[in-house]
Amino acid sequence: MDATEVDERESTWENHHPRFRVYVQEPSGETYTTATYDLTGADVLQAMDWAQRQAATRSDAVWALALVGQDSRGLRGLTWLVGMDANDPPSDDHEIDLRLRMTSRTARPVGVPSRDQWRPERSSAAVVHANPWFTVTETVDASERSWFRLRSSDSVIVAAMVDDRIVFVHGVRDTTGPEPRYELPSGGIEPSDDSAAAAAARELLEETGAVCGELTEVGTFVAEPGVSDVRTRVFVGTVTERRETALEPGEDWTTVELEPSEVDAAVSAGEVTDGATLAALLLLRMP
Repeated sequence: MDATEVDERESTWENHHPRFRVYVQEPSGETYTTATYDLTGADVLQAMDWAQRQAATRSDAVWALALVGQDSRGLRGLTWLVGMDANDPPSDDHEIDLRLRMTSRTARPVGVPSRDQWRPERSSAAVVHANPWFTVTETVDASERSWFRLRSSDSVIVAAMVDDRIVFVHGVRDTTGPEPRYELPSGGIEPSDDSAAAAAARELLEETGAVCGELTEVGTFVAEPGVSDVRTRVFVGTVTERRETALEPGEDWTTVELEPSEVDAAVSAGEVTDGATLAALLLLRMP
């Protein structure tokens, strides 16, 4: 993308009542079936919100948004604002990128605040931020107060035992300061995971290289009920095998095994500050 500063007087007319064209397209073999709509009485944010809401009601649908205009001959045409016609083969790298981003929006909607929704309903939540890990929604009540909620998949946390020792990861997170801290292996349940137990086994292996013959769920908790309903499921198992870790970039962690007394000492010393780890340790000690 290029940005060039220009003189604001380099235009001769303005239009405050644009006409938008929306394509909602569903895959059908090697092509797409297209439902086409013209929108008036909206701005571009409302048009985007309306378009993605329409696409969400169809299977694997993509959407694109254009500005309807006329050329010097009086012929109607489209200036694409978001995406493009999915049935047009891309002709350059820019159009290839447009197509890829169109597809990604089926899983990660464009975040549009409630006040910019198309005919917003007070009881409906609008996505105001989305990324591969979580979304943030906004709901506006009758008194115009905004309520924000964080939405993501449920997560897992694992206490893997070696005799009476518990396997921890030890390292630094950029969110909690420069001092290394202890955490139990944990992570989100991904769509590719067959079950929560499978997610727990995957996270344990990736972060520590440990493999348990069987993982048993011992409890669940909601870490941040004020902003999210995401549940963390706690698993325990006995290590039967060691393999290579598969740490992600930024996970500069080492694997350690702590005796119960060492865990208590680390908690007392403020070396365990992860709320999920503290909650899991409490559940592990419940009769």
